[in-house]
Amino acid sequence: MNQLNGLILYASRTAPFRSGLDRHLIRAAMVFTFLTFSIQKWSQYTAEMLVPLISHSPVVFWLLPAFGVRGAGYFLGTTETIFGCLIFLGYWSPRLGILGALGSIVTFIGTTGIIPFLPGGWAPEAGGFPIMTLPLGFLVKDVMFLAASFYLLKHDLARAAIELKR
Repeated sequence: MNQLNGLILYASRTAPFRSGLDRHLIRAAMVFTFLTFSIQKWSQYTAEMLVPLISHSPVVFWLLPAFGVRGAGYFLGTTETIFGCLIFLGYWSPRLGILGALGSIVTFIGTTGIIPFLPGGWAPEAGGFPIMTLPLGFLVKDVMFLAASFYLLKHDLARAAIELKR
C-alpha cells in the first residue's frame, strides 16, 4: 500500500497532472468531434440516416417540416461547425469558448433528449434492457459530451471572470 501511495504522490506532482492538460484535451476532443460530425451532415446519405433521430427529438423535430431532409442536415452541420469553431477559439478567448460551450450544451441536450423517445432503442431479441440497438448506442455517447460541455463552460467562465478582475 505504501508503494501505491508513493506512486500516487509522485504522479500528482508531475506536469500533466498539475497543468491544464485535461481541459486542453477535452477541448481538442470536442473540436474534433464537432468538426468530423458536422462535415458528415452535409451529405444526403447522412441527412437521410438522421431522419429517424430528428423526427423523434423533442428539441429539433421541427427541422424536417421547416427545412426538409437536406436543409435539416445543412442546419445541423452549420451549427455544429460554428460551435466547434467557437470551442476551438476558446483556447485564446474564454468568451468565445463560453458561447461554444453553451451551443454545445444545447446540442447535446437535444441529442440526449431523443433517448427516451426513440422507438426500438432496446434490442428485444437480446433480452431488451440493457442491450441497446445501434441508434440508441450512438446517442448514449452524447451524455459524456454533455458533461464535457459543462466542464468547458465552467473553465471558460472562470477564465473570463479572472480577465474581468484585471
